[in-house]
Amino acid sequence: FVWIKNRDATDKHQLYDSNRGPTLDIHTDHSVGTESTTNDGLQKFLKGGFEIEDDVSVNTSGESYVAWNWVANGGTTSANTDGSGATLASTIQANQTAGFSIVTYTGDATAGRKVAHGLSQAPEWLWIQSRSLSTGGKIYHHKNTAAPATDYLALTGTDATFDSAWLNDTAPDSSCFTIGGTGVATNNSGATYVAWCWHEVPGFSKFGSYTGNGNTDGPFIFLGFKPAWFLVKSTGSANWTLYDSTRDPDNPVGQGLFPNLTSADTLQTGGYVDFLSNGVKHREDGSALNGNGQAYVYMAFAECPFNGNGETAFATAR
Repeated sequence: FVWIKNRDATDKHQLYDSNRGPTLDIHTDHSVGTESTTNDGLQKFLKGGFEIEDDVSVNTSGESYVAWNWVANGGTTSANTDGSGATLASTIQANQTAGFSIVTYTGDATAGRKVAHGLSQAPEWLWIQSRSLSTGGKIYHHKNTAAPATDYLALTGTDATFDSAWLNDTAPDSSCFTIGGTGVATNNSGATYVAWCWHEVPGFSKFGSYTGNGNTDGPFIFLGFKPAWFLVKSTGSANWTLYDSTRDPDNPVGQGLFPNLTSADTLQTGGYVDFLSNGVKHREDGSALNGNGQAYVYMAFAECPFNGNGETAFATAR
């Protein structure tokens, strides 16, 4: 799974994965449409990275880009024939060690259909995106306490949690996620979908929540690892904000990108955090990350997974 953003221009976020194949991209911003073909975009998924051509969204001369990448199963997929209890066919590519899978399926408008996700436990972050309808990305977060967790956050906007039957009011289980019927953005008849599924792996990933205090001495979020990547969203009205340790290698971290916007990389006002050896510390009182009494959900991945493996040094404070 490859997510590319031009840091210097307002090009759309470009999302590719090896289930759907090269050149097929999805966008996360407000003007989201259906899956599109970018002929000069991502060309190949390689063992050590990816190959691109010269589309402006991935390779303009002199402009800066960032790419975030997750390894699934080297492009090898399997049909849903695993006895999972699924009732709708899907194609799965899973990395159970990393707690990550890519699932593609075609809707049939029947509420309560079960789709296998290929993981060893229930997804705690489930992102479903239509490939053929302009319905935008829908996010399930298991710690969404502002509403039933089966309500969704829309990746395309600033909105608060939506009440919807998109998951048929059913939390994912260890084998499948359940989808609603027609008109709920996850199971329209004949429409095609992709789902990116994650669950926590201690020392590698964390999907949690916290409450802001509206203070420059903000909350500390314990992750159990030094973060490389941190995506956060208020369960109220606010942008999604994404930080990483490559664009911003020193504390405080303030270079933000917004999945729901096409904005270029920008230094945040009221949104500084510190990346520490075991978590994230909020350093400002902006409402997007630290409003007083406001609930937030986040998605985080480690810089040095599992605190070193004999070849990688243990994570240290900055």
